[in-house]
Amino acid sequence: MAPNSPPPPALPDAPAFAVSLRHGVWLTGDGEIDTLTPGQFSERLGPDVQPIVCHAPAVARRMSSGPFACLDILELFAFVRPAEFTLPTIRGVADVLGLPIPSTLEREAETLFHATSALLGELVDQHDPTTQKIAWSMHRGGWNWGLPVISALGESTALQTRNITDGLRVWQRLEEWEDGPPPLPPSNLTVTAKETTDRLHDLLGHGAENRSQQVDYAKASAKAFAPRERDGEPKVVLAEAGTGVGKTLGYIAPASLWAEKNAGTVWISTFTRNLQRQLDGELDRLHPGAQEKEERVVIRKGRENYLCLLNFEDALRRAPMQGDRGMAALGLLARWI
Repeated sequence: MAPNSPPPPALPDAPAFAVSLRHGVWLTGDGEIDTLTPGQFSERLGPDVQPIVCHAPAVARRMSSGPFACLDILELFAFVRPAEFTLPTIRGVADVLGLPIPSTLEREAETLFHATSALLGELVDQHDPTTQKIAWSMHRGGWNWGLPVISALGESTALQTRNITDGLRVWQRLEEWEDGPPPLPPSNLTVTAKETTDRLHDLLGHGAENRSQQVDYAKASAKAFAPRERDGEPKVVLAEAGTGVGKTLGYIAPASLWAEKNAGTVWISTFTRNLQRQLDGELDRLHPGAQEKEERVVIRKGRENYLCLLNFEDALRRAPMQGDRGMAALGLLARWI
């Protein structure tokens, strides 16, 4: 440890508990391991016993215990790394944090301690007053991770305010913005079949398999970008192809050409997030540079995935009536914002 480096964060005095389908492993900080049945697990719980778990609702279902007080590593992950994806499993958290992937249930319980140490350690280097204020509000609202998080961030009672929700009023710290003028309408230049074929070959790269069905699909898709003959009546193409044909690049080829030639925007709508991630990956071929892709490609998710600040403010007004779980959820939302 360097002479001026901060000390490692203190871990909460709590056991770790990992579950399988029929039993669980209870690991204390002293290294004592017990295998517990659902009934034995319920007997261990109490007001002063809050185990570290991963995905508390799933643990409760498998242990037939109902809701119980605990330290859920997923909540700590969401606080420390807001908006970052992880699978809601111990192995998923370990993978994101760069920890060894546990191979046994005992190792999973041990990994909960390592993950807790790693996440709290990331907070030690943060000196953001906004993060500290959110942590104080969540702690005062009864969040179980409150004290360990505040200790890692560095206790500062000066950040406490009279109103329990003041630290969550993040909209007061957001930059103001104004809508700009509407963009000019795009041009109406056509996309030819040859241009589409050439673009498809460029996207596939040298040495790629020559699939005639993919080329036919791309040419058919290009007809949707033909100039409109009447105002308000766009061209429509209904194209279908089997699995493995390469439909994604088939319509990205003419769509990207149209956007470039006409200085316009193309929206590609998908039904699932898996398809959205697939599209995002394929667009790396079109924009291999990260900076260029960030400027030209935007991922927009469904309306239910956006946040209304007015609704968030209204939820804060009702926060004292929602109990500690409500405050924890609002605090994690504030971190995301």
